[in-house]
Amino acid sequence: MKKTVLLAVGLLFGISMYATDNLENTTSTETISTQTEENLDVTETTLEDAEEVAPERRFSAITEVGSVIRKDKSYFSVYQVVGMRINPHVFIGQGLGVQVSKNKVYQLQATLDLRTYVLDKKVTPMFTVQAGINKSNELMDNESKKLHDIQFLLNAGTGVLIKAKENASFTINGGYALYTDFAKNVHAGFVKVGYVF
Repeated sequence: MKKTVLLAVGLLFGISMYATDNLENTTSTETISTQTEENLDVTETTLEDAEEVAPERRFSAITEVGSVIRKDKSYFSVYQVVGMRINPHVFIGQGLGVQVSKNKVYQLQATLDLRTYVLDKKVTPMFTVQAGINKSNELMDNESKKLHDIQFLLNAGTGVLIKAKENASFTINGGYALYTDFAKNVHAGFVKVGYVF
C-alpha cells in the first residue's frame, strides 16, 4: 500500500511538472479608456485593474490521490474534479472518484464538490465538502453492518492550498467521510494530496 501511494504521488508530481512547464503565462495588457464628464480626460487602466473590480471566473480542474481509512480497512483513492473557480475564494465542480482496497474491493463515486479558500494568497487555508453517490462491491461478513451497494457519500474536510504559479497549485487536505444508505452508516477518515490547474 505504501509503495502504491508513493508511486501515485510521484506520478502526480511528474504530471504537474509537465503541466506547469507547458502553461503559457499570458497576461493581457489591453487598456480600457474611460472619459469623465467633467474634464473629458482620458484615463487608461490595465485589464488587471478591471479584474479587481469584477472577480475572474475561470475553468479549473483538480486531481487528488490519497487514502481513505476505515476501522476495518483502507482504500487507495484517485479523485478528479472539473469545475469553475467563481472568484478567488469559491470553487464548485463535479467530481469522479475511484477507491480500491488490497482485496479487490472498489468504490466508484460521483459527487458535487464545493471548496472555499480563506485568503487570496500564495498559501491559504481551505475547506472542502463533497456530497454524492458511492457505488461499492464490498461484501461484509456481518450482514447487520452491511450497507446497500449504492450509498450516499458526504466528505467534509480542511487543508491548505499552495500556489506554485498563477494557474497551478498544490493541495493537502484531510477530513471525515460518511457513507450511509439511510438505515446504517459507515464512518471513515481521508487524507489527499492534489494538483490544481
